[in-house]
Amino acid sequence: MRRVRSKLSDSGILVIALSGVNLVLLLCIGVLLNTHRLPKYGLNVVPAESHFLLSQFDRTQTHVISITPGAEPRFYLEGYEIKGGLRGVKEKLASWSTEQPSRVTVILVCDAAVPAGIVQQVVDSVLYRGFNCALSGRPTAN
Repeated sequence: MRRVRSKLSDSGILVIALSGVNLVLLLCIGVLLNTHRLPKYGLNVVPAESHFLLSQFDRTQTHVISITPGAEPRFYLEGYEIKGGLRGVKEKLASWSTEQPSRVTVILVCDAAVPAGIVQQVVDSVLYRGFNCALSGRPTAN
């Protein structure tokens, strides 16, 4: 048998090291591309479960306020953020004044993680104006 001899001066450790670095970089890029860094549009609120359904209401006089959890809860009206937090909600409620406030219905869609105190303050503000208030929930899974 013939012996094969190499005329290379090193053992090729540089090629193996570069291959390893490329593999690590590819893994990092793959992980970064799969993370959800793309903007998400819409509002993600997970309300608590409820066994009850909303009764009929006048849709022309109905407003939906969504509340998301956080250190400072955010309030959204029909998908648009209400600036100013709770104070902004109170200002928005004041702008809906009508001759018959009992015809206005405000539906609150609150995430399950929103503190009960915040929800109670919004409900009190709605009822103070004479509007009807309803809390939305998701149906229970049977």
